[in-house]
Amino acid sequence: MELKEFVKETLTQISEGVQDSLASVRDSGGYVNPATRASTKTTDDSHFASMTHGRNVFLISFDVAVTVEEESGKDGHAKLKVASVFSAGGGGSKSNKSSSTNHISFKVPLALPVDPITEDELKTREAAAAR
Repeated sequence: MELKEFVKETLTQISEGVQDSLASVRDSGGYVNPATRASTKTTDDSHFASMTHGRNVFLISFDVAVTVEEESGKDGHAKLKVASVFSAGGGGSKSNKSSSTNHISFKVPLALPVDPITEDELKTREAAAAR
């Protein structure tokens, strides 16, 4: 799997997992990612920033082993792929391959879906406080 596909799929599944769990967690009495306004004086590093109406931006940390495969031949090019234990492939073309494995770490800010009930409650409280 190419690194871009891995990052895209990971972020999408996190967001969809949060969205899909909102109603069932609420039915059991809880809230998934409730809309909150964090204090600016907090030392809590659980989120990166806050957007309007309590939508917090979390830093999703990636720590990935990647391989760079370079192939010389008619269509030779390099690709960055997430390292895997097993890789299978086939084909009938002649080429020379070389690869190296590297370790990369990075973070991606992600604003997750917010529970709509707590978002409405926060909007109401903030509107009342502004008056």
